[in-house]
Amino acid sequence: MRVETWGDASLWDAYVESSPDACNYQRWVWKQVIIETCGHRPYYLAAVNEGVLQGVLPLFLIKSRTFGNSLVSMPFFSYGGVLAGTEEARDALLTEAVALGRELRVRHVQLRQGSPCPDGWQEATRKVTMLVDLPADVDDLWKGLSTGMRNKIRSARKRGLTSDCGGIERLDAFYDIFAANMRDVGTPVYPRSWFENVCRYNPASVKILTVWDEGRPVAAGLISLFRETAEWPWSATLAAARRKYGAVFLYWALLEWALQNGYRRVDFGRCTPGGGNWEFKRHWGCVEKPLNWWCWLAPGERAPDLHADNPRYRLAVRIWQHLPLGVANWLGPRVACSIP
Repeated sequence: MRVETWGDASLWDAYVESSPDACNYQRWVWKQVIIETCGHRPYYLAAVNEGVLQGVLPLFLIKSRTFGNSLVSMPFFSYGGVLAGTEEARDALLTEAVALGRELRVRHVQLRQGSPCPDGWQEATRKVTMLVDLPADVDDLWKGLSTGMRNKIRSARKRGLTSDCGGIERLDAFYDIFAANMRDVGTPVYPRSWFENVCRYNPASVKILTVWDEGRPVAAGLISLFRETAEWPWSATLAAARRKYGAVFLYWALLEWALQNGYRRVDFGRCTPGGGNWEFKRHWGCVEKPLNWWCWLAPGERAPDLHADNPRYRLAVRIWQHLPLGVANWLGPRVACSIP
């Protein structure tokens, strides 16, 4: 068994496709999205035995003057890490990841995977994701909601909210809403090119769901599709639309669309237990799943905690919330790519 830097996209994707444990972001296409948007250096490692792929590990070197350098699999997403058919292949990839981390003098190597790592890796379970298993039809989905949630959806409809699902042609509407929301919560926004590349490289597996109020977009979310799951990594609602239950209507539209298009599960994306986002999501009949990420730490380093609700960043968050939107949208993309 040896580990090498891999360059054959078709063989890599064939291995990922054949594995039942694969996640969306282990596919080769995300390499191009991250390189073109952020310029981070990739290290796509493969465990090979007698010329046959036995495991893969996509990594990116994230350089940051503020947060230090790190190797991450996969940055900007909730999932990634090692995909291997044997313990031997897994251990070989983990050993090479540590060696690479030492060579590059990073503060840590972070693998966003649920499966455990051996001794020497530290587990971090700060975030959870919220999963909804979809029933057989929309009637059962509707009946599974509380009376309060159904009344809010009815009210949104009576107040004229509608929804549709499209592709990259909806990007401008989505980004305007998303950027405003990110400023309001005090977090730097991704560059528009990030979402453009996500859509452009995944035309069949990325959709944009939009909620409209009298012809104006007031809520939107990006859906990332993989196998039987519709994932909801980014969504936002304008503050003015919340009075009409725009966020509730957006989430209902997602569940309804996913069920009608043959998906069996919706992943509402990561959130912090006890936070406002978590509180909103739990009303949809979710199953809470811990996101067990694993870190190898350089000597003297601590596990990263680069989140807006970290008390260390409270002042920065408050300052960001009061920036003019144009300033926040200009500065945000220059910061966001260094926060994995």
